[in-house]
Amino acid sequence: MDFIKLPSNSKQILDEILASENPAAMLQKRFEGVSPKEDAELRGILRELRESGYIDIKWADNIPYVVVINNSARTYEEQLINYETVGDGTIMDTSPMQTIFISHRTTDRAIADILLDFFIATGIPREKVFCSSLPGNDVRERISVEVKEALQNSCLNIAILSDDYYKSAYCLNEAGILWYENVPVIPVALPEINHENMIGFLNDDYKIRRLDNMDDLAYIYDTACEESASSQSKASIVTAESHKLIEKYQLLISTRPQVQIAENPKTFDVTTDDERIVLYYLISKQVRKVSKAEMLKWIQDKEISEVNVDNAFDLLSTIGTGKFENDTLELGIEAFRKLTATPNNLIDELKVVICAHTALSSDRFNKLWEENGIDNDTKLFIAYIIDERIDRFGNRWMAEGQTENIKIWEEKYSLDSTLSSSYGKCLSFFIQNNFVFESDWTSYGNPREYRLCTSLKELLFNHSDYFSDQLQSIKDLHHYDLPF
Repeated sequence: MDFIKLPSNSKQILDEILASENPAAMLQKRFEGVSPKEDAELRGILRELRESGYIDIKWADNIPYVVVINNSARTYEEQLINYETVGDGTIMDTSPMQTIFISHRTTDRAIADILLDFFIATGIPREKVFCSSLPGNDVRERISVEVKEALQNSCLNIAILSDDYYKSAYCLNEAGILWYENVPVIPVALPEINHENMIGFLNDDYKIRRLDNMDDLAYIYDTACEESASSQSKASIVTAESHKLIEKYQLLISTRPQVQIAENPKTFDVTTDDERIVLYYLISKQVRKVSKAEMLKWIQDKEISEVNVDNAFDLLSTIGTGKFENDTLELGIEAFRKLTATPNNLIDELKVVICAHTALSSDRFNKLWEENGIDNDTKLFIAYIIDERIDRFGNRWMAEGQTENIKIWEEKYSLDSTLSSSYGKCLSFFIQNNFVFESDWTSYGNPREYRLCTSLKELLFNHSDYFSDQLQSIKDLHHYDLPF
């Protein structure tokens, strides 16, 4: 089997397996107490290691009980050096390959497969195409690590739009990312989708393409070749393969259950994301009144950014008999009844906006950690947060009390005064990276206290095992022995 370079998260698991005296027991422990998302990601990594030939693994009661380490795993580093170095000693370009990303619902996988076959038959390499129909992708709402990497490296995004696609929160999340990225997007519509019933970010601003139209296929193929830097095949080959694709497509459509599309719920004259985010809150909570304080707290807890609540309240209050008084929005009763009569499709549409405005502090933290973007002093600060379960941080005159608390922690663990001396710098790092938010202010409106963001608090307080070894090493560096 040819050498396969692993992504950083898979390489880390392989290293842990190699370092463990009992890999099966180590993996069993890793599965304990993980979230469903982490469980799925870990299983995906183990599947990748097995399919790449690095390990063999046997399962019992859905957990590993035998792990066999193959020789290719033990010689991984040596193979990596050979892989990245050409015979004359120059280093190969190991940047990620630019891929064509095909977003679709698992129920439409057969359609994606014939498009993939068309690309391969017309000379576009298989490894340049990524289909998002991974197990579970249409039932979870979070984007998996593998899909995230493919999206980050995509040069062209193709979305196969169908009624099922629009009913999937996961697919709508993907659609929001496709819209946000500065990468060409080609919406391919199945028969039930037209410009009148397109919703969310991939709406009628885009020209839809059909797989039973020769001109559309020519456009898709030319764009795919250009964006992926693939050589075009002879026109006769492309024409023949286009006719084959159309035949396969028409056969699949003829055997597909007839789809009835309900009329999309209308969001009146809503034109801003500010309004859409507040509407999502009202519809999901099944309420028509919300105060500004309640709305801001929910936005903060969900880590949603770039929202002007005053603007949203002002605009939504103009619908029907709506009101905006005493910092409270009251949606008109007729508007509320109409919006909540059939809320599910509308919720899915609005959720795309929520996704586009959500930036989790835990994701930023993990990225910085993986890229070694956190210095040792700040890692010591993180160890303090985890050990003492600290989620509030004093600023200005309140910083003195925080520093005294840190000194107690340093004494408790026989550590030097590095952290108590650099607390201000560490807090500034957390502020700059939006790991904390302002929670209390002086009479002049200056922040005197910060609180840890929700997702990062959850990560550090309940899922810190991943960081524990390195944090302990940092504490060991700052340990000092008492003179008695």
